[in-house]
Amino acid sequence: MVRADWLIAASMTVAVFAGAWLLARSVTSVAARWRVAQNETSLENSVPWLWRVMVVLSAPLALWLGPRLSLSLRERIQRELRVAEMDDGLLPHQFLAIALSLPILVGLGALISMGTITVALLAASIVALLPWWWLKEAAARQRLEVLRELPMYLDMLTLSLEAGGALSVALKISTERAPDTLLKRAFMRVQGDLRAGRSRVEALKALAERLDSPAVTALVAALIQADSSGGSLADVLRAQSEQRLDERFARAEKAAMEAPVKMLGPLVLCIFPCTFIVLAAPIVLRFIDLSP
Repeated sequence: MVRADWLIAASMTVAVFAGAWLLARSVTSVAARWRVAQNETSLENSVPWLWRVMVVLSAPLALWLGPRLSLSLRERIQRELRVAEMDDGLLPHQFLAIALSLPILVGLGALISMGTITVALLAASIVALLPWWWLKEAAARQRLEVLRELPMYLDMLTLSLEAGGALSVALKISTERAPDTLLKRAFMRVQGDLRAGRSRVEALKALAERLDSPAVTALVAALIQADSSGGSLADVLRAQSEQRLDERFARAEKAAMEAPVKMLGPLVLCIFPCTFIVLAAPIVLRFIDLSP
């Protein structure tokens, strides 16, 4: 009976994790395609509808957690939400309330449906990790998108500056006909900050804080230093573009060298057993036929 309970618990855990992962990926991809299709520039609807429903359901817990949330945890959650572009629609205490209420609901549902505490605890413990994993994956995906598109924007900014335009004009030119991406929206925020009266240094620092990427931080530091010392912004941008391209090639070479190692798992677990079965099946059948 104990083995059966553990088998049911393990199967339900795998099913819950796989279903939640597929649902989160599908919701994220559909929301991203919808924003691109509608050409949205507002980030108020960047939170998926499932999260907005959970915000409403966990509102009492969020109100209770608001004044009790530590500053370090609040800043850490806020940083990940900002990189994932969900900080305008989801506050740190709301995210924490969802992360706490979701495993409780799933655990109660598993306990009522299965009547086993082991299954409920395993399902709740797995579901408790899903919101944090989803937020971390969304932030990592946005950082990767920034690294992939940054060299192109740097080249466009460099050409605009070398043609005689100012930084604000170069930002406008580089974002006018570009596709709706995270980097484009970040540069549009910089333009909005400059039009609102913020200094160039403050707008660039806000850009580095929002994207939270080492490449963007290095770019902003170089631009601020060149601006304060009177250096050429075009030369700085060209050097940063060449460095980002070198880093892209290095990442591609690293991924190419890691591909054979990552293929060992599927080969050993899936392809090799099937090959051995195909090769050994005639021999085994022949021995069975010859056996008295």
